[in-house]
Amino acid sequence: MSEKQSPDVTDAPDVTGEGDDASIPRKPDRPWWKQALSIGITLIVLIAVFGFVLPKVADYRSIAQYIGEISPMAWALLALAAGAFLIAYPIVLVQVLRSLRLREAFVNHMTGTAITNSVPSGGALALPVNYAIYMSWGFTPESVTAGLLAAGVWDWFGRIALPILAVVGVALLGDAVWWMWLVSLVGVLLVATMMIVLVKVLGSEEGAQKFADWLDGVGTWVFDRIHRTKPDIVAAVLQFRADLNSIVQTRAARLTAATVFNHAAMTMLFVVSVYAVGVTTEQVPIPWMVLAFSLGRFLVMIPVSPGGLGLVDLGWLGLLTMGWQATNPGVPVDHDLIAAGVLLFRGLSLLPPIPIGMASWLFWRVNKSWRKDWHVAMRGTTHS
Repeated sequence: MSEKQSPDVTDAPDVTGEGDDASIPRKPDRPWWKQALSIGITLIVLIAVFGFVLPKVADYRSIAQYIGEISPMAWALLALAAGAFLIAYPIVLVQVLRSLRLREAFVNHMTGTAITNSVPSGGALALPVNYAIYMSWGFTPESVTAGLLAAGVWDWFGRIALPILAVVGVALLGDAVWWMWLVSLVGVLLVATMMIVLVKVLGSEEGAQKFADWLDGVGTWVFDRIHRTKPDIVAAVLQFRADLNSIVQTRAARLTAATVFNHAAMTMLFVVSVYAVGVTTEQVPIPWMVLAFSLGRFLVMIPVSPGGLGLVDLGWLGLLTMGWQATNPGVPVDHDLIAAGVLLFRGLSLLPPIPIGMASWLFWRVNKSWRKDWHVAMRGTTHS
């Protein structure tokens, strides 16, 4: 199939909200005062956590000292874990987007991650940029939507399963308490519900048609009132289902393996960071470490700061402190040591993607050799 090369960088898909393709997420159009309010809330949270709350339980000079005493061997292990962390999710993306190359997935993911890690509610700003990049490389918006949704669903399976496995590990140590079993029960119910919904949506053509017809009716009502031409919603929904079905039927095993590696890489970086500063497995065993990390990640969903910075750190500090106290009753907790490990992880996970992402964005802007017209290339579909 011939592939039309885009003549200029300005041929990239519109992400400003002026285009007419309903499949492309739009950049949030918020009044300036709402943006200012969001930034203000973020600053208040960060100042409150790092300026007042954290200094009450940990000393920054001691934290710096613990990090400064990390051995060269430990730094080498940290670098290895950080590298696995950076490449893990692009490997997932390669599984859900047909014909996507790993280098393309890395450039796109790093660009979006740089935005997410830099500004409040950055994920909402990053998503249209991710779409624009994919479509400039020839991927159809439907295939991108199906791929990202499949990756998101599998990610949630892993996100929910990880604390369940960690609770089992803590139980084997004899340290499990009632709230851990409650967390496990809720997790099992959520996984079961997600599996049922996924099977119903993907397995029933009649159900998908009914949903598409219902959504088309809603779309008609909405577009009539905003005086815009309604896109073919039924065709888009059915194409989306076909693309998602194709991913699940042909790549479920590889997607599952990639998702496991992604969560393992994130967990490994956290565990290595905390142990690198001097925390021992006798003080906080590995199952407790995994449980603290997996539960703390749910706080990221509170969009008050990039990556949940501040609130998540306090959550990890509290959970790791509980782990220390559970396994070492009567032994004083070294809050400085635990805080050093948590902040080291934050630095290694949040900071490197920002310059790498900026370089990735610049590379996308100037590199025209990967450009393709998605109407012609149709990448990501069964026809590509």
